[in-house]
Amino acid sequence: MLKRKLSGIDAVVFIALSLVLIAGQFWFLYLRPISPLLHGQLFLGSLLSLTFLFVKSSPSSSDRIPWYDWSLALLGMIPALWAAHDFDAFVRRSAFTQPADIWMAALLIIVLLEACRRTIGPVLPILAILFLGYALSGNISFFADIGMPIVSLRRLAGTLYIMELGIFSEAVQVAVRWIFIFLLFGTFLLLAGGQQFFSELGNSLNRRRKGGPAYVAITSSALFGMLSGSNMANVMTTGQFTIPLMKQAGYPARTAAAIESVASTGGALTPPIMAAGALIMAEFTARPYFDIITAAIIPSVLFYLGLTIYVMGITNKLDIRLVEVDPGADRKGIKRLLLENWPILLSLFWLVFRIATFYPVERAGLEAIVPLFIGAVIHHRDALTPRELYAKLEGFVGSLIDVGVACAASGVLIGVILLTGVGIELSRFMVSLGQDSLLLALTLTMVVTIVLGMGVPGIAAYVIAAAVVAAPLTQLGVPPIAAHLFIFYFSLFAGLTPPVALTAFAAAGIAKSPPFTTGVYSMLMALPAYLVAYAFAIEPALLFEGGTAGTIVYQTVLAVLGVSIFAAGSSGYLSRPLSVGERIGACIIGAAFIYPSAYADILASGLALSFAAYLYFTGRGTNRGNAPAISEPMDQNEITTKRKA
Repeated sequence: MLKRKLSGIDAVVFIALSLVLIAGQFWFLYLRPISPLLHGQLFLGSLLSLTFLFVKSSPSSSDRIPWYDWSLALLGMIPALWAAHDFDAFVRRSAFTQPADIWMAALLIIVLLEACRRTIGPVLPILAILFLGYALSGNISFFADIGMPIVSLRRLAGTLYIMELGIFSEAVQVAVRWIFIFLLFGTFLLLAGGQQFFSELGNSLNRRRKGGPAYVAITSSALFGMLSGSNMANVMTTGQFTIPLMKQAGYPARTAAAIESVASTGGALTPPIMAAGALIMAEFTARPYFDIITAAIIPSVLFYLGLTIYVMGITNKLDIRLVEVDPGADRKGIKRLLLENWPILLSLFWLVFRIATFYPVERAGLEAIVPLFIGAVIHHRDALTPRELYAKLEGFVGSLIDVGVACAASGVLIGVILLTGVGIELSRFMVSLGQDSLLLALTLTMVVTIVLGMGVPGIAAYVIAAAVVAAPLTQLGVPPIAAHLFIFYFSLFAGLTPPVALTAFAAAGIAKSPPFTTGVYSMLMALPAYLVAYAFAIEPALLFEGGTAGTIVYQTVLAVLGVSIFAAGSSGYLSRPLSVGERIGACIIGAAFIYPSAYADILASGLALSFAAYLYFTGRGTNRGNAPAISEPMDQNEITTKRKA
């Protein structure tokens, strides 16, 4: 997103429209609720207008708002105003769309796709155009003869614009009701010093650890990411601090970038908040938000366990020295740090408590803002300057634009999928494939999700993929929460998976490492988490779905063993550096433990005992502590580190 640096009358209009949007949201959410469709129309119209005022069309564009963006900002509101002026008649026309409605639908789609291009890039708009072309192709006799769907322009416009099956489907409704309030909660958290608190907490917990900056990256990214929900935002925020520190400690540039990108990806998977993903998932699965965050507990622990074990291995293998994380910082004890930030702790506690007691999520988020506001006034009054408040308003609106526009543009694809029946055909194929092997069906789901997620935000990839492939997984016996969490995991992992690994590329830009190499390295580092996603889809006990307490404990212990051994093998260090063959052996044993099967458990146990004995006897009487584990290509930073050692 190329944000403008607004000033003068441009800034005044932007502030006024932003405050109108916020005030309107509070009015329609808490004081005078209206039809969800009308609310969604007004919300999206306001968001589109703000997009053209706030976001440049190209890097060369001026910070001054040009006339054509003023025009687009006005055009963005017209479809919403058309719907609102006689809303009852508008809704009744869904099945008998009038020519004026078709023109309004066309205007909305054009403006929406341009806003989407500016905010998240060209991939999703191009996909939407291709899907729209596919939907209308049957109206040409040649394409109708070869079996293309026949969908009239009137029906397509009615579905996307007037009904809650397209642009204004569940994703936008969640953005209207829940994501808005959680992004506002995150803004007040920053005003109360949340980012500084998380950073200092990470420093305090890891200051005296060998390779401390890497563990600071893991801790701070998990804490910040569960609130922001954006792996890209997480990298660009925490990575600016952690990546240079990791390089200073001796980690190669690509390793530092990979650690930060993987840690930032896991933040959106971490309870108790999980940001926008869990909110949309709760809507899709028709399950309470508390059920979603409960199900994500064990997988998130396994995710960060695997990353931590990997970092421990690479730290020992590179012989990273003990480095003071922030020598000039005020050394606060953890107890003092927690006491000073009591408003943040109280806010988080109250939010989790309200969610756990099944209180309405949007009201829980609003109540949790109150302690943060008090904390900002008491402890951070000097930061509540007009300049700082304006910066926070810009950050909030920018995040809302990112999520809201992505959800709305995803709705174009969802509407076409529902209209044309292409989702049904894919579902049939997946069900037939899954009858032979659930593993094959899960692999196809992973591929579809990652392909859809290349070049688009994780939320948008999840929304699109869930509309297509979640239903067939549930038909194959995968519980709905497991199916949706599996899709959500891989929609985020798309940011780590080459050739278009946007999260890894962002970290590479900060670290000044080769982007593609960093993407490959990030994917390899996250492989244990890839396997965990398969494990909980096959064995839902890892999500507290079904099974006895004994089954949950048993499967969790096996998964912990598997993730630990696999991560140690992939890092190349397990009590000592490992050769290529030893690394492969450790990864096989770890994967066997993770795979939920009695035969795999027996095989893994036998192999693990044999491997442990082998490591013990081959390591006796030798000193291989600093021997190279495998012949990996090293970048210049790594070569310098080796020379220093």
